[in-house]
Amino acid sequence: EKKYPEDWDQDWREHAHESLGLFLVQYLCNGFNLADAARLVYDDHYFKSGKKFFSFIRKKTVDRSDTEIVIPIIEPLQKIMDEIAAKPEKGALVFPQIYAGETDENKQKARISQENQNIRKRLGRLVKSMGWEVAPSGTWCRHSFATNLSHAGGVPKEYIQEAMGHSVMSGTVTDRYIQTYPLARQMEFNSKLLKVGNQVDIMGELQGLTPDQIKALIDMV
Repeated sequence: EKKYPEDWDQDWREHAHESLGLFLVQYLCNGFNLADAARLVYDDHYFKSGKKFFSFIRKKTVDRSDTEIVIPIIEPLQKIMDEIAAKPEKGALVFPQIYAGETDENKQKARISQENQNIRKRLGRLVKSMGWEVAPSGTWCRHSFATNLSHAGGVPKEYIQEAMGHSVMSGTVTDRYIQTYPLARQMEFNSKLLKVGNQVDIMGELQGLTPDQIKALIDMV
């Protein structure tokens, strides 16, 4: 909603908004890192799915694994992309601002490192303005993706492992992945990232109690 501190100048607000977007993108995109975000493109899978998912191979494992990871584009992720991503064009980078036009590999690495620093600095100032005593980083996003989906309930451990690229499959990787976890299920699972701690159906739980258990619960309260 761009409700940043009033004493921040316009340039800082705009930079902070983009850095916050890139930070949240890392969380909602299966906990991938900024190097993966920099390499992400609007590929055939994206358009053939009706712009419903991305697919990529992790930068960290590209030399030793052919495991293709699928990222369901849930509504909050799409909203962020509408704000900070490039216009969808086949073969184009989704977040070209990370490389900023650099084509040399060493300079690209430097750009990623600089952008990681920018995100830490801007997020640090943002959370401080909110009274939070934390220092968010890209590493948080990956750990939080795994931890929060595990705690949300109803998400198979195998899905979390595959979503993060921890398992190796052969053959037509993407097809087999989607066959195991249909896109609708992936959307359902990743939507839990923003509903952690709010999964309990209180009325449903109460209906399963006996009258004596309900009375005991009321007495305890």
